[in-house]
Amino acid sequence: MTFDGKYFDGKSSAGYAAKIQLNSFGIQISYTDGQSGNSIEWTPDKIHANDFSSNQKIYLKYGEYPFQYLEVNDPRFVSELKESFPNAKFHKGAYNFLFSTGVMGLVALAMAFIGLLALTYFYILPAVGEHVAATVPIEWEKKLGDASFDKMVEGEKIDEANSKRMNEFFQQLHYKSDYKIEVVVVKDKIVNAFALPGGKIIVYEGILRTMNDSKKLAALLSHEFSHVQLRHSTKNLFRSLSSYMLLSVIFGDASGLTAVVIQNANQLKQLGYSRSLEEEADKNGLKLMKERHLDPAGMEGLFRALKKEEGNAGDVPEFLSTHPLTIDRINYVRKDVAKHNYTSIEDAGLDSLWTGIKSNLDE
Repeated sequence: MTFDGKYFDGKSSAGYAAKIQLNSFGIQISYTDGQSGNSIEWTPDKIHANDFSSNQKIYLKYGEYPFQYLEVNDPRFVSELKESFPNAKFHKGAYNFLFSTGVMGLVALAMAFIGLLALTYFYILPAVGEHVAATVPIEWEKKLGDASFDKMVEGEKIDEANSKRMNEFFQQLHYKSDYKIEVVVVKDKIVNAFALPGGKIIVYEGILRTMNDSKKLAALLSHEFSHVQLRHSTKNLFRSLSSYMLLSVIFGDASGLTAVVIQNANQLKQLGYSRSLEEEADKNGLKLMKERHLDPAGMEGLFRALKKEEGNAGDVPEFLSTHPLTIDRINYVRKDVAKHNYTSIEDAGLDSLWTGIKSNLDE
């Protein structure tokens, strides 16, 4: 039996009137392109179903891109095609399945789709964003950090003298870094400190006032430096703004990425680290302090001082809202210190710089 249809060769949007026949090998298509007559044969293994096929009309596509297409508006062709090739994959189009499911099936599929969207938005995108953050070039990280820093400290008063001393203090720790670290002290009673992508560490006077020795300051800087070096700040940023960040990375749009960060700078300031990232920063900070022969007990002392501050103030210090402090963290720091017995070395240079920082706070 011969059927009438329309054939599209994939090279032109114009369709050609065609005569179609089924044989044991596949579909025979004869058509005239305006200049000559042509005859081609489609084999079943290379035929794809078009999802807009129905019981009255069928659309088929063939081969690889650019695809060829065939349109036949004849229910007899549909039934004969099924009889000739009953097990062919091209009978199973997605939309054909949808039309056969009925109303309840469509509702169920819609609910499943909404659930998938929610799963993607709340879990998959943030996880992918965190993974992508590990591949962002360091120069991009620095641009992001500088942009968010300018917005975050807008209207704040920088303690230039103590910022200089704090940078000297960090440099004397002699930690190897992929980043140029810059510590900035902000004149504010807020008990907080945080690291930005690319190397900036912001420390508020309020948290410095909770300390009474250089060991605790070394612990704080070791912890915040670990967030930078391990890209925790960048991962946090990408988790929070995953959809914007991923699009910017895909399109290589560093300026667009920076604009998003600036717009969300105040919200980013409040981002909390996950427990796993906090533990990684704690343990990496302890490792650095041990390699430098600094007393790692300064880390436990810092946490206890902050926990005490929480009780005295009646409000949770901002450092604890972004760096959740649990008794578990204090315990594993203590156990880590206890199981590695070694003699720490007092550092007169660090002590001297700490004395200068502390005295300047009292002015």
